[in-house]
Amino acid sequence: MRKKKPLFSNPDYKYSSLPTTRKEAFKDVYHHNFKTITLSGLMLLLFSIPLIIFLIMMDYGRLGMTSEKFNEEELRAVLLLWDIIVNGGVVLLLYPVLVALMGVMRVLKLLVWQEGIDFFYDFKVGIKENIKYFSLLYLFPALIFIGTYCVYAFLLNFLIGIWLIILFVIIFVPLFIWSIYVVNVYQTTLWNYIKNGAFFYSRTLPLTILFSILISFPFFSIFIPLSGITIIVKYSLIIVMMVFYYPFMIIVGYLYSLSKFDLFINKDNYPEIYRKGLYDINKK
Repeated sequence: MRKKKPLFSNPDYKYSSLPTTRKEAFKDVYHHNFKTITLSGLMLLLFSIPLIIFLIMMDYGRLGMTSEKFNEEELRAVLLLWDIIVNGGVVLLLYPVLVALMGVMRVLKLLVWQEGIDFFYDFKVGIKENIKYFSLLYLFPALIFIGTYCVYAFLLNFLIGIWLIILFVIIFVPLFIWSIYVVNVYQTTLWNYIKNGAFFYSRTLPLTILFSILISFPFFSIFIPLSGITIIVKYSLIIVMMVFYYPFMIIVGYLYSLSKFDLFINKDNYPEIYRKGLYDINKK
């Protein structure tokens, strides 16, 4: 694999002032770049607006689907149609969020690497660099999710459907997450991205599953049926998570994935990015 080269370096810091551990790096990144991290979250929110508007409309539409307006057979058919539209819309409208993620991940990578950034320039470069493979990698779990949903909706019951969703989160979400972290650091083929994603997932199974659940759980809350004022509370929480929670999780994922990249790849193959962004007493 070839690594991607950052466009800027930061000449203003002293090398000796760099953090020495990933834990210190997390504190340092947030201490010095909170505004940039928040701006990253706002970009995620901006690109999420079509999805949020769609879901709000569908939730309010769902409030009118009651037994008072439909008989039992009609209500079942209407709810199934509503469910199909919601799931299909989510799969389609998550793509703009993915586009924002392409840019945000480059920006946050440069922060973790202690590189200087020009936010909107690097955001656009991140989209340009990542759009091909992020899109292809998203297509795979999206198709799996659609297939899983169709099996649940037309062939199985609710309880089995829940287990299918759990399996989806445990198997395909971690593979996607690891693959996009690899994409954002190295240049190789689609197959190698998937293969390396599977490799790192297999080496970090418990923590990766936990991370995937923490990433997915807030998202799946959008499918919880609510009524009245609670819908406002629900989407207020989603907005807060987009701005603050997901940038936090991306940075945590970066620090953890970079530690594994250092262990399995960088130390021997890319020493120039080994422990990049951290102080190494052996360097001068």
